[in-house]
Amino acid sequence: MTTLIILWRVLLSAFLGGLIGIEREIHGCAAGLRTHILVCMGATLFMMTSVMVGMSYGHVGETDPSRIAAGVVTGVGFLGAGAIIRAGASIRGLTTAASIWAVAAIGLAVGTGMYEAAAITTIVGLTVLILSRLEGRIRLKQPGKKLRIVLRADSVTSTDDIKKIIETYGGRMKRITSEDDGSGKRRNVVFDLILPRLYYGDVAGEVASLSGIEDVRWK
Repeated sequence: MTTLIILWRVLLSAFLGGLIGIEREIHGCAAGLRTHILVCMGATLFMMTSVMVGMSYGHVGETDPSRIAAGVVTGVGFLGAGAIIRAGASIRGLTTAASIWAVAAIGLAVGTGMYEAAAITTIVGLTVLILSRLEGRIRLKQPGKKLRIVLRADSVTSTDDIKKIIETYGGRMKRITSEDDGSGKRRNVVFDLILPRLYYGDVAGEVASLSGIEDVRWK
């Protein structure tokens, strides 16, 4: 394996990993551009090392170049786990963890000279990540549930406080409306949202425990 081939493979893996890393960076993910480049380059070097070990020491005894590649897959699994964050009942970072895993596979492919497979996987992977915007629109078009809250006008609790609780359980807001009940002492706030039915009771209970909340009910 010549120096030119090594340089080409390392630079190509940095470029392909960087493409996916840029998309993650734009979304403000913890694992962004630099992480994806380093993972892809590292996987490429591991794969080239594995191939060279097999070629150089195959005559000494039985060698299995796939062992190092298998170790890369395991190691990247731990790295991806670090990108997953649990916030209350919701889990974030699964897509980023999957992108790190995919980038490692791209790096391994580049390391073995499978350039076409690596490029195709990168293009398809980017397409899937970009579709996340479409996924969000589809979810917002789903029929939602309304959470009606009666809030005292002098309460320190704000709609943002309630929104944080809803988002903690994986809820997605569609619309928030608020109006005075006519007496000037209370406000009726309605959250039009999408939330798994499993968490209806938990959300209502936490919201009811906030200061200044007089009534909470699902419509």
